[in-house]
Amino acid sequence: MPPPRQVIDGLWRCLCPSVDTTLLAKTPTLSSTSVIRSRPRVSRKDGLHRHRGARSLSQQSHGYRANVDSFVSPDLYIEPKWPQSQQKSETVADATVTATEIIQATNDLTEVLKEASTPVIYEALRELRNHHGQHGKIRPIIQFLLNNRKEKPNPFIYESLVVANWDITGSADELGFIFDSMVAAGVEPSIGVLQSALKALAVHPDYLLRTDILRSLGAKGAGLDKEAKISVTLGLLRDGQFEKALDLLDELVYSDQLVPAWVFEIFIYTLARRGFVEEAVRVMQVRLKTRNHNTPSRALPLGTWYFLLDECSRALHHEGTKLVWDHLVQKRLVNPPDGVVINVLNTASRHQDADLATRAIELLAERGVRLGLHHYEALVECYAYNGDLLNALQVLCIMEGADIPPKAASTRSIFLLFRRSPELLDGVKEMMENLKTAGYKIPIAALNVVLEAVCEEGPTVDKAFGMYRDLLHLCSSGPDLRTFQILLQKAQKAQTAQELESEMLMYTLKPTRDMYEDFVRCSIVDGDLNTAFNYLAQMELAPLARNSSRRMWISHPTLVQLLKRCFKEMDPRAWAVVDVARERKIDLEIEIKKLLAEMPKETVVSDQRAQEEITMMGAVNPAYEEALDAGDLKTSSSSAA
Repeated sequence: MPPPRQVIDGLWRCLCPSVDTTLLAKTPTLSSTSVIRSRPRVSRKDGLHRHRGARSLSQQSHGYRANVDSFVSPDLYIEPKWPQSQQKSETVADATVTATEIIQATNDLTEVLKEASTPVIYEALRELRNHHGQHGKIRPIIQFLLNNRKEKPNPFIYESLVVANWDITGSADELGFIFDSMVAAGVEPSIGVLQSALKALAVHPDYLLRTDILRSLGAKGAGLDKEAKISVTLGLLRDGQFEKALDLLDELVYSDQLVPAWVFEIFIYTLARRGFVEEAVRVMQVRLKTRNHNTPSRALPLGTWYFLLDECSRALHHEGTKLVWDHLVQKRLVNPPDGVVINVLNTASRHQDADLATRAIELLAERGVRLGLHHYEALVECYAYNGDLLNALQVLCIMEGADIPPKAASTRSIFLLFRRSPELLDGVKEMMENLKTAGYKIPIAALNVVLEAVCEEGPTVDKAFGMYRDLLHLCSSGPDLRTFQILLQKAQKAQTAQELESEMLMYTLKPTRDMYEDFVRCSIVDGDLNTAFNYLAQMELAPLARNSSRRMWISHPTLVQLLKRCFKEMDPRAWAVVDVARERKIDLEIEIKKLLAEMPKETVVSDQRAQEEITMMGAVNPAYEEALDAGDLKTSSSSAA
């Protein structure tokens, strides 16, 4: 008895990829020519029409079934006709199972199919097209038709297999198998099959296969309807071809075709996740313009709004952040978490949007969030950038009242505002007095930034010192070290330095080393030299200022000025200063040679140390002889000063 015939068909391989292994194990004499390649695909040369002699689906005799909710045009579906004898032999007696029961079946799908008639099973396949998430049932139903009911592959079954790939369990490879099977069977893919495949490729993108399908549709003279264009657009988006996808979306929108909201949402999520926040915001704006004017913006999914606000604020994208805030957050339709609100505040600060920053601060305050220095500083920067000095100072006062005293870094934006618009200094006193009258606590940092700006504008410290006396009584606390540091850096007279020292003693403030250097410098200019050396001695015991970048001793320019004053007054302490400078490895040789050259001869004769220095310098480094030239020494002295 001859062995049973083994049927090898592309449709079987599509439904059961392991069939090749099974058949080859059972038929060792099978010709090698019958083995299908591991990944059969449509020929790129001939596209989907390798068999030109195959009869078109439009030439077949068939009935039509309306299905207006289907993605594919309903007139393209084929109602298969079975032989009369086959229908009688396969009709289940007293079949009571309906198509709805087949669709709703979960575990015992095969048992349900056994109780259903073949027309009912076809009806279930037809209805499964419109059941999202149920497309995975199409394959087992077709397997049942082929195995149990002995149905032959027909165009409707092929198209159903294409629809099955709408599910996440499908793949572009499986679509390639299906089209190869159709071509091998002499079945020309209909327009409905091709458009169904486009929808599957929107889930499982394959650029080459999509191109073949579009070429085949063009050869058939069939244009893409709205749903097919959406499928192509989403496929390009999944492929990462964002520019082409956005161009197709624009065509759909501006062709007066109603694009489903979920298409916009997919674009927003995909673009924002890939870092194209600007494009995602543009898509949202288009979505808001094209929606029904009777539909409020909250009709859009709140998850999309939340997502866009999170992404835009994280990327410091001002336009997108403000768009979501104005539409939903300001209207109290959504309530973003604190982290997102802080990102909104940072975005407003970066783009100097004082109004948005204020609303973010107010929302955090309403929730009882403990606001920190960084929250208020962002708001100060917004007001200062927009030239609103009064509100910037008011925020500093609010910080003082909330036990968050502003620091020098908190006022940098205000200082830059004074530098851009120095005329604001004329009215700052009145502003601070009005704030004091309104019950605000004026922080000392506000006074310090005003003094700093006045010192920046004026050649002397006199105006700043006067401003200090006029505004100090408005502050809620006394001056700090920063206050006197600003004034001392601008001071040029010993009397001014002594007055500031008295002020510091009155407020029990101990000068830092940097401040003692300023005392030394002022004393050298027009003060007593003994006072300068007294400050120099106290400097050794004084603490270093925080974040001080200076040396442990006085700076080089101040040291040169001190030596000049000592040599001028023939003070022998000059050589002690020179010895200490050499111990600290401070280079003063050029300056010392110049000072020795300018010293009168009678003084040199009477000063043993001066004679030793002249002899040592000439013996140790003869090259310095050229440096004794008056012009070079004058230049060196000027640069040191």
